[in-house]
Amino acid sequence: MTRNTLLLLLASIICGVGGQFLLKAGATALGPVSSENVGQKLMHMTLQPLLWGGLGLYGIAAIGYIMVLSRAKLSVAAPVVSMSYVFTVLGGNLIFGEAIPLVRWLGIAFIIAGVIMVVSS
Repeated sequence: MTRNTLLLLLASIICGVGGQFLLKAGATALGPVSSENVGQKLMHMTLQPLLWGGLGLYGIAAIGYIMVLSRAKLSVAAPVVSMSYVFTVLGGNLIFGEAIPLVRWLGIAFIIAGVIMVVSS
């Protein structure tokens, strides 16, 4: 995988993770959805700009990933996308104050090690 393709893949991953953060923020602003309020909440979802922003970033991420797949092997690109889990856990901690237990740190270390092995092979 060339440097430019790797940078495009990283940008796609960051857009996808950003989309997740916006969807989480929008869902938090929306409040809990239950069987009693699902109709009302569906209506509010259509008006929630954070949710639209999250979906938009997901769309941009998908376009970037398609561009990557036109240039790189799927067997390399797809495993690198797992870095989104690392960025999501770290961002969840920094942005939403979510705790990162020791076992999750261990999982992050395994993901990073795996991505390094796949990219360098």
